[in-house]
Amino acid sequence: MSKLSMVFLAAWAAAGMVLLVRAGASPSLRAAIRTTLVLGLAWGLAYFKERPVSMAALPWRVWAMLALSILAIGVAWWLHCFKPEPVESLGAARADRINVCIAAAIALLLLLGPLGGRYGVAALMVVAGTAILAWNRR
Repeated sequence: MSKLSMVFLAAWAAAGMVLLVRAGASPSLRAAIRTTLVLGLAWGLAYFKERPVSMAALPWRVWAMLALSILAIGVAWWLHCFKPEPVESLGAARADRINVCIAAAIALLLLLGPLGGRYGVAALMVVAGTAILAWNRR
């Protein structure tokens, strides 16, 4: 996948989020969709870049990050479906607060192990995104 394709995917996702806000979607629905979209795109890009030979060849860190990703998506949708927030709520969606912790754990997993240097920039990007999300959601 080319860098231009990634830019278009990111722009499409951002436009979709803007449409959800303008349509008056609840913060919990937006958080669930955003969590699913971001993690789906991230795992898709990682798969196309790395192309693992087999699932058994994946290191434990990748399995841990996959488990955290599935947990984040599940929690976001569970919170939306079973703990709805009012549409006029201006606070952070509960899923966003949980995602900050999960993103920090994923960044830590990226830095662990012998390949930490290879994924250092990715870990810094996750930390920066997490900090921005945490700061904007106070």
